[in-house]
Amino acid sequence: MTILDRQLKLIAKQETYDGPSEISDGEGLVARISPTANITFQYRCRFNGKSLRIKIGKYPATTLKEARRKHKIMMELRESGRNPEIAINGEQEFVTLDDCVNYWLQHYVPTLKKGTQALYRSFARNYFLGAFPDRNVETIAAREWMQWLDAIGTDKPKTAHSLFAQLRSCLNFCKSKFIIERTDLERIKKQNVGTRPENGSRVPTWSELATIWLAIERSRASTANKTLHQLTMLWGNRLSELRLARRSHFDMKAGIWTVPKELSKTNKPIRRPIPSKARAILERVMETYDDVLFPGQDLNTPISIAAANRYIRRIRASLPLEEWRTHDFRRSLSTGASELGVMPHVVEKMLGHELGGVLAVYNKHDWLEEQLAGYELYTEKFFTTFDLIEKK
Repeated sequence: MTILDRQLKLIAKQETYDGPSEISDGEGLVARISPTANITFQYRCRFNGKSLRIKIGKYPATTLKEARRKHKIMMELRESGRNPEIAINGEQEFVTLDDCVNYWLQHYVPTLKKGTQALYRSFARNYFLGAFPDRNVETIAAREWMQWLDAIGTDKPKTAHSLFAQLRSCLNFCKSKFIIERTDLERIKKQNVGTRPENGSRVPTWSELATIWLAIERSRASTANKTLHQLTMLWGNRLSELRLARRSHFDMKAGIWTVPKELSKTNKPIRRPIPSKARAILERVMETYDDVLFPGQDLNTPISIAAANRYIRRIRASLPLEEWRTHDFRRSLSTGASELGVMPHVVEKMLGHELGGVLAVYNKHDWLEEQLAGYELYTEKFFTTFDLIEKK
Protein backbone atom coordinates (compact mmCIF):
# COMPACT_ATOMS: atom_id res chain seq x y z
CA MET A 1 0.00 0.00 0.00
CA THR A 2 1.26 3.52 -0.85
CA ILE A 3 0.54 6.67 1.12
CA LEU A 4 -1.12 9.41 -0.94
CA ASP A 5 -0.53 13.08 -0.19
CA ARG A 6 -4.23 13.94 -0.73
CA GLN A 7 -5.10 11.26 1.81
CA LEU A 8 -2.86 12.92 4.41
CA LYS A 9 -4.34 16.37 3.63
CA LEU A 10 -7.88 15.12 4.21
CA ILE A 11 -6.91 13.56 7.56
CA ALA A 12 -4.98 16.68 8.68
CA LYS A 13 -8.06 18.87 8.15
CA GLN A 14 -10.10 16.81 10.64
CA GLU A 15 -10.32 17.57 14.35
CA THR A 16 -10.70 13.92 15.33
CA TYR A 17 -9.72 10.66 13.65
CA ASP A 18 -11.00 7.12 14.20
CA GLY A 19 -9.41 5.26 11.27
CA PRO A 20 -6.33 2.98 11.20
CA SER A 21 -3.58 4.20 13.55
CA GLU A 22 -0.93 3.64 10.87
CA ILE A 23 -0.75 3.88 7.10
CA SER A 24 2.17 2.07 5.49
CA ASP A 25 4.18 3.34 2.54
CA GLY A 26 6.21 0.12 2.37
CA GLU A 27 9.67 -0.99 3.56
CA GLY A 28 9.11 0.31 7.08
CA LEU A 29 7.94 3.87 6.32
CA VAL A 30 4.63 4.59 8.07
CA ALA A 31 2.41 7.56 8.83
CA ARG A 32 1.31 7.30 12.47
CA ILE A 33 -2.05 9.03 13.09
CA SER A 34 -3.32 10.05 16.54
CA PRO A 35 -7.02 10.30 17.54
CA THR A 36 -6.63 14.09 17.20
CA ALA A 37 -5.55 13.68 13.55
CA ASN A 38 -1.88 14.51 14.15
CA ILE A 39 0.31 12.73 11.58
CA THR A 40 3.88 11.65 12.27
CA PHE A 41 6.16 9.88 9.80
CA GLN A 42 8.16 7.01 11.30
CA TYR A 43 10.64 4.39 10.13
CA ARG A 44 10.21 0.94 11.67
CA CYS A 45 13.07 -1.55 11.36
CA ARG A 46 15.41 -3.91 13.20
CA PHE A 47 19.02 -2.89 13.79
CA ASN A 48 21.64 -4.88 15.70
CA GLY A 49 18.94 -7.28 16.86
CA LYS A 50 16.69 -4.52 18.27
CA SER A 51 13.38 -3.13 17.02
CA LEU A 52 13.55 0.59 16.22
CA ARG A 53 10.78 3.11 15.60
CA ILE A 54 12.48 6.30 14.40
CA LYS A 55 10.56 9.56 14.21
CA ILE A 56 11.14 11.29 10.87
CA GLY A 57 8.94 14.33 11.33
CA LYS A 58 5.38 15.66 11.65
CA TYR A 59 3.14 16.32 8.69
CA PRO A 60 2.75 18.86 7.05
CA ALA A 61 6.01 20.45 8.33
CA THR A 62 7.71 17.33 6.97
CA THR A 63 6.21 16.57 3.57
CA LEU A 64 5.61 13.08 2.23
CA LYS A 65 8.37 13.68 -0.33
CA GLU A 66 10.85 14.68 2.40
CA ALA A 67 9.87 11.70 4.56
CA ARG A 68 10.52 9.37 1.64
CA ARG A 69 13.91 10.97 1.01
CA LYS A 70 15.01 10.50 4.61
CA HIS A 71 13.55 7.00 4.63
CA LYS A 72 15.72 6.05 1.66
CA ILE A 73 18.83 7.39 3.40
CA MET A 74 17.99 5.47 6.56
CA MET A 75 17.57 2.22 4.64
CA GLU A 76 20.96 2.74 2.99
CA LEU A 77 22.59 3.41 6.35
CA ARG A 78 21.03 0.29 7.84
CA GLU A 79 22.14 -1.85 4.90
CA SER A 80 25.71 -0.63 5.36
CA GLY A 81 25.60 -1.64 9.03
CA ARG A 82 25.23 1.88 10.42
CA ASN A 83 22.52 3.25 12.70
CA PRO A 84 19.70 4.69 10.53
CA GLU A 85 19.02 7.42 13.15
CA ILE A 86 22.06 9.26 11.77
CA ALA A 87 19.81 10.49 8.94
CA ILE A 88 17.66 12.32 11.51
CA ASN A 89 20.05 13.64 14.13
CA GLY A 90 22.82 14.42 11.67
CA GLU A 91 25.55 13.04 13.95
CA GLN A 92 28.58 11.43 12.36
CA GLU A 93 28.21 8.39 14.56
CA PHE A 94 31.28 6.25 15.12
CA VAL A 95 31.27 2.49 14.63
CA THR A 96 31.73 0.30 17.70
CA LEU A 97 33.19 -3.20 17.95
CA ASP A 98 29.65 -4.46 18.60
CA ASP A 99 28.50 -2.82 15.34
CA CYS A 100 31.26 -4.63 13.44
CA VAL A 101 30.63 -7.98 15.10
CA ASN A 102 26.88 -7.81 14.51
CA TYR A 103 27.42 -6.87 10.85
CA TRP A 104 29.85 -9.80 10.48
CA LEU A 105 27.38 -12.17 12.14
CA GLN A 106 24.58 -11.02 9.86
CA HIS A 107 26.35 -10.82 6.52
CA TYR A 108 29.34 -13.18 6.60
CA VAL A 109 28.94 -15.90 9.21
CA PRO A 110 25.69 -17.32 7.67
CA THR A 111 27.70 -18.20 4.51
CA LEU A 112 29.81 -20.68 6.52
CA LYS A 113 29.08 -24.26 7.54
CA LYS A 114 26.72 -24.74 10.46
CA GLY A 115 29.40 -25.97 12.82
CA THR A 116 31.62 -22.99 12.03
CA GLN A 117 28.66 -20.63 12.41
CA ALA A 118 27.99 -22.01 15.90
CA LEU A 119 31.66 -21.59 16.86
CA TYR A 120 31.86 -17.99 15.64
CA ARG A 121 28.59 -17.03 17.31
CA SER A 122 29.91 -18.53 20.53
CA PHE A 123 33.09 -16.45 20.24
CA ALA A 124 31.01 -13.34 19.59
CA ARG A 125 28.62 -13.95 22.47
CA ASN A 126 31.26 -14.93 25.04
CA TYR A 127 34.12 -12.60 24.13
CA PHE A 128 33.56 -9.95 21.43
CA LEU A 129 30.21 -8.36 22.21
CA GLY A 130 30.50 -5.93 25.09
CA ALA A 131 34.32 -6.07 25.21
CA PHE A 132 34.66 -2.35 24.35
CA PRO A 133 31.20 -0.82 24.89
CA ASP A 134 30.47 2.58 23.34
CA ARG A 135 34.01 2.90 21.95
CA ASN A 136 34.97 3.89 18.43
CA VAL A 137 36.57 0.70 17.13
CA GLU A 138 38.95 2.75 14.99
CA THR A 139 40.39 4.56 18.02
CA ILE A 140 40.98 1.55 20.29
CA ALA A 141 44.75 1.55 20.79
CA ALA A 142 46.92 -1.49 20.05
CA ARG A 143 47.94 -1.51 23.71
CA GLU A 144 44.26 -1.88 24.75
CA TRP A 145 43.68 -4.70 22.27
CA MET A 146 46.78 -6.46 23.56
CA GLN A 147 45.80 -6.06 27.22
CA TRP A 148 42.37 -7.52 26.50
CA LEU A 149 43.82 -10.49 24.62
CA ASP A 150 46.51 -11.08 27.26
CA ALA A 151 43.86 -11.13 29.99
CA ILE A 152 42.06 -13.93 28.14
CA GLY A 153 45.34 -15.66 27.36
CA THR A 154 46.37 -15.83 31.03
CA ASP A 155 44.00 -18.75 31.60
CA LYS A 156 43.21 -19.71 28.02
CA PRO A 157 46.23 -19.06 25.77
CA LYS A 158 44.95 -21.23 22.91
CA THR A 159 41.54 -19.56 23.04
CA ALA A 160 43.16 -16.11 22.90
CA HIS A 161 45.14 -17.17 19.81
CA SER A 162 41.98 -18.38 18.06
CA LEU A 163 39.96 -15.33 19.14
CA PHE A 164 42.54 -13.00 17.62
CA ALA A 165 42.31 -14.80 14.28
CA GLN A 166 38.51 -14.60 14.18
CA LEU A 167 38.40 -10.98 15.36
CA ARG A 168 40.88 -10.01 12.66
CA SER A 169 38.67 -11.80 10.13
CA CYS A 170 35.63 -9.88 11.41
CA LEU A 171 37.29 -6.47 11.18
CA ASN A 172 38.84 -7.21 7.78
CA PHE A 173 35.38 -8.13 6.49
CA CYS A 174 34.00 -4.82 7.75
CA LYS A 175 36.89 -3.00 6.05
CA SER A 176 36.07 -4.76 2.78
CA LYS A 177 32.49 -3.47 3.09
CA PHE A 178 33.70 0.07 3.91
CA ILE A 179 32.11 0.03 7.36
CA ILE A 180 35.45 1.05 8.88
CA GLU A 181 38.76 2.30 7.49
CA ARG A 182 41.32 0.71 9.81
CA THR A 183 41.99 -0.42 13.40
CA ASP A 184 45.07 -0.77 15.59
CA LEU A 185 44.44 -4.53 15.79
CA GLU A 186 46.33 -4.67 12.49
CA ARG A 187 49.53 -3.74 14.32
CA ILE A 188 49.44 -6.90 16.43
CA LYS A 189 51.16 -10.05 15.16
CA LYS A 190 49.39 -13.35 15.61
CA GLN A 191 52.46 -15.08 17.06
CA ASN A 192 52.40 -12.62 19.97
CA VAL A 193 48.89 -13.58 21.08
CA GLY A 194 48.43 -16.61 23.31
CA THR A 195 49.75 -19.91 22.03
CA ARG A 196 48.97 -21.73 18.83
CA PRO A 197 46.97 -24.97 19.32
CA GLU A 198 49.30 -27.91 18.94
CA ASN A 199 48.75 -30.53 16.27
CA GLY A 200 47.33 -33.58 17.99
CA SER A 201 49.65 -36.46 18.64
CA ARG A 202 47.56 -38.71 20.90
CA VAL A 203 46.95 -42.14 19.38
CA PRO A 204 44.73 -44.31 21.61
CA THR A 205 46.03 -47.88 21.54
CA TRP A 206 43.95 -50.96 20.71
CA SER A 207 43.45 -51.72 24.41
CA GLU A 208 42.57 -48.09 25.19
CA LEU A 209 40.02 -48.04 22.37
CA ALA A 210 38.50 -51.25 23.71
CA THR A 211 38.33 -49.76 27.21
CA ILE A 212 36.60 -46.63 25.89
CA TRP A 213 34.14 -48.75 23.86
CA LEU A 214 33.26 -50.78 26.94
CA ALA A 215 32.70 -47.61 28.99
CA ILE A 216 30.39 -46.25 26.28
CA GLU A 217 28.54 -49.56 26.12
CA ARG A 218 27.96 -49.58 29.87
CA SER A 219 26.97 -45.92 30.14
CA ARG A 220 23.39 -44.78 30.63
CA ALA A 221 23.31 -42.34 27.73
CA SER A 222 20.81 -42.33 24.88
CA THR A 223 21.17 -44.80 22.02
CA ALA A 224 21.89 -41.86 19.70
CA ASN A 225 24.80 -40.57 21.79
CA LYS A 226 26.34 -43.97 22.39
CA THR A 227 26.12 -45.21 18.80
CA LEU A 228 27.31 -41.86 17.43
CA HIS A 229 30.63 -42.30 19.20
CA GLN A 230 30.92 -46.04 18.66
CA LEU A 231 30.45 -45.68 14.91
CA THR A 232 32.93 -42.82 14.91
CA MET A 233 35.47 -45.16 16.51
CA LEU A 234 34.92 -47.68 13.72
CA TRP A 235 34.75 -45.29 10.75
CA GLY A 236 37.28 -42.69 11.88
CA ASN A 237 35.00 -39.96 10.55
CA ARG A 238 34.81 -36.35 11.69
CA LEU A 239 32.10 -36.24 14.34
CA SER A 240 29.93 -33.69 12.49
CA GLU A 241 29.83 -35.89 9.38
CA LEU A 242 27.93 -38.52 11.35
CA ARG A 243 26.23 -36.34 13.97
CA LEU A 244 24.35 -34.45 11.23
CA ALA A 245 23.77 -37.50 9.03
CA ARG A 246 20.31 -38.33 7.67
CA ARG A 247 18.86 -41.69 6.69
CA SER A 248 19.14 -40.78 3.00
CA HIS A 249 22.94 -40.54 3.30
CA PHE A 250 23.16 -44.31 3.72
CA ASP A 251 22.59 -46.72 0.83
CA MET A 252 22.22 -49.94 2.80
CA LYS A 253 21.71 -52.02 -0.33
CA ALA A 254 24.92 -50.84 -1.97
CA GLY A 255 26.66 -50.61 1.40
CA ILE A 256 27.81 -47.00 0.96
CA TRP A 257 27.69 -43.99 3.27
CA THR A 258 27.88 -40.69 1.36
CA VAL A 259 28.70 -37.56 3.31
CA PRO A 260 27.23 -34.66 1.27
CA LYS A 261 29.52 -31.75 0.49
CA GLU A 262 27.55 -29.53 2.89
CA LEU A 263 28.82 -31.66 5.79
CA SER A 264 32.30 -32.24 4.39
CA LYS A 265 35.28 -30.21 5.51
CA THR A 266 36.64 -30.36 1.95
CA ASN A 267 33.32 -29.14 0.44
CA LYS A 268 33.26 -32.34 -1.61
CA PRO A 269 31.23 -35.52 -1.05
CA ILE A 270 32.94 -38.32 0.89
CA ARG A 271 32.06 -41.94 0.16
CA ARG A 272 32.80 -44.69 2.65
CA PRO A 273 31.76 -48.34 2.63
CA ILE A 274 29.62 -49.73 5.46
CA PRO A 275 31.61 -52.55 7.11
CA SER A 276 29.77 -55.44 8.77
CA LYS A 277 30.21 -54.28 12.39
CA ALA A 278 29.09 -50.76 11.54
CA ARG A 279 26.13 -52.11 9.55
CA ALA A 280 24.82 -54.04 12.56
CA ILE A 281 24.93 -50.90 14.73
CA LEU A 282 23.51 -48.68 11.98
CA GLU A 283 20.57 -51.02 11.38
CA ARG A 284 19.74 -50.80 15.08
CA VAL A 285 19.86 -47.01 14.89
CA MET A 286 17.57 -46.99 11.85
CA GLU A 287 15.05 -49.15 13.69
CA THR A 288 15.03 -46.66 16.56
CA TYR A 289 15.02 -43.27 14.81
CA ASP A 290 13.54 -41.75 11.67
CA ASP A 291 15.24 -39.31 9.29
CA VAL A 292 17.54 -37.78 11.92
CA LEU A 293 19.58 -40.79 13.00
CA PHE A 294 21.41 -39.21 15.94
CA PRO A 295 18.90 -36.85 17.58
CA GLY A 296 19.08 -34.96 20.84
CA GLN A 297 16.07 -34.34 23.06
CA ASP A 298 14.09 -33.27 19.99
CA LEU A 299 13.85 -36.30 17.70
CA ASN A 300 13.79 -34.04 14.64
CA THR A 301 17.03 -32.24 15.53
CA PRO A 302 20.55 -33.74 15.56
CA ILE A 303 22.28 -33.98 18.90
CA SER A 304 24.26 -30.80 19.56
CA ILE A 305 28.04 -30.79 19.55
CA ALA A 306 27.89 -29.49 23.13
CA ALA A 307 25.84 -32.49 24.28
CA ALA A 308 28.14 -34.89 22.44
CA ASN A 309 31.20 -33.30 24.01
CA ARG A 310 29.67 -33.34 27.50
CA TYR A 311 29.04 -37.04 27.14
CA ILE A 312 32.62 -37.77 26.11
CA ARG A 313 33.93 -35.66 29.01
CA ARG A 314 31.95 -37.86 31.42
CA ILE A 315 33.31 -41.03 29.82
CA ARG A 316 36.85 -39.64 29.87
CA ALA A 317 36.59 -38.67 33.54
CA SER A 318 35.53 -42.21 34.45
CA LEU A 319 38.58 -43.88 32.88
CA PRO A 320 42.20 -44.08 34.13
CA LEU A 321 43.62 -43.19 30.72
CA GLU A 322 45.89 -40.46 29.43
CA GLU A 323 43.96 -37.44 28.11
CA TRP A 324 42.12 -38.25 24.87
CA ARG A 325 39.33 -36.80 22.74
CA THR A 326 36.96 -37.96 20.03
CA HIS A 327 39.15 -36.61 17.21
CA ASP A 328 41.93 -38.96 18.35
CA PHE A 329 39.89 -41.90 17.02
CA ARG A 330 40.85 -40.72 13.52
CA ARG A 331 44.52 -40.96 14.42
CA SER A 332 43.95 -44.45 15.81
CA LEU A 333 42.27 -45.54 12.57
CA SER A 334 45.06 -44.08 10.43
CA THR A 335 47.80 -45.68 12.54
CA GLY A 336 46.01 -48.98 13.11
CA ALA A 337 44.97 -49.48 9.48
CA SER A 338 48.52 -48.71 8.32
CA GLU A 339 49.91 -51.24 10.80
CA LEU A 340 47.58 -53.83 9.27
CA GLY A 341 48.92 -53.15 5.77
CA VAL A 342 46.25 -50.86 4.34
CA MET A 343 47.80 -48.66 1.65
CA PRO A 344 48.28 -44.94 2.53
CA HIS A 345 46.03 -43.60 -0.25
CA VAL A 346 43.23 -45.91 0.93
CA VAL A 347 43.67 -44.76 4.54
CA GLU A 348 43.41 -41.15 3.35
CA LYS A 349 40.11 -41.93 1.67
CA MET A 350 38.87 -43.68 4.81
CA LEU A 351 39.61 -40.47 6.73
CA GLY A 352 37.83 -38.33 4.12
CA HIS A 353 41.02 -36.51 3.11
CA GLU A 354 41.73 -35.20 -0.34
CA LEU A 355 44.70 -36.81 -2.06
CA GLY A 356 47.57 -34.45 -2.81
CA GLY A 357 49.37 -33.47 -5.99
CA VAL A 358 48.28 -34.75 -9.38
CA LEU A 359 46.05 -37.41 -7.79
CA ALA A 360 43.81 -34.67 -6.39
CA VAL A 361 43.31 -33.21 -9.87
CA TYR A 362 42.83 -36.29 -12.01
CA ASN A 363 42.08 -39.30 -9.83
CA LYS A 364 38.52 -39.27 -8.46
CA HIS A 365 38.44 -42.96 -7.56
CA ASP A 366 37.22 -43.80 -4.03
CA TRP A 367 38.81 -47.27 -3.68
CA LEU A 368 35.61 -48.43 -1.97
CA GLU A 369 36.53 -52.12 -2.15
CA GLU A 370 39.95 -51.42 -0.70
CA GLN A 371 38.40 -49.20 1.97
CA LEU A 372 35.97 -51.95 2.93
CA ALA A 373 38.80 -54.47 3.20
CA GLY A 374 40.71 -52.00 5.37
CA TYR A 375 37.73 -51.39 7.65
CA GLU A 376 37.09 -55.10 8.05
CA LEU A 377 40.74 -55.69 9.04
CA TYR A 378 40.60 -52.78 11.47
CA THR A 379 37.33 -53.81 13.15
CA GLU A 380 38.44 -57.44 13.39
CA LYS A 381 41.59 -56.39 15.25
CA PHE A 382 39.59 -53.94 17.36
CA PHE A 383 37.00 -56.47 18.53
CA THR A 384 39.59 -59.17 19.11
CA THR A 385 41.20 -56.77 21.59
CA PHE A 386 37.76 -55.81 22.95
CA ASP A 387 36.90 -59.46 23.70
CA LEU A 388 40.12 -59.81 25.66
CA ILE A 389 39.45 -56.65 27.67
CA GLU A 390 35.85 -57.62 28.41
CA LYS A 391 36.87 -61.03 29.76
CA LYS A 392 39.26 -59.52 32.31
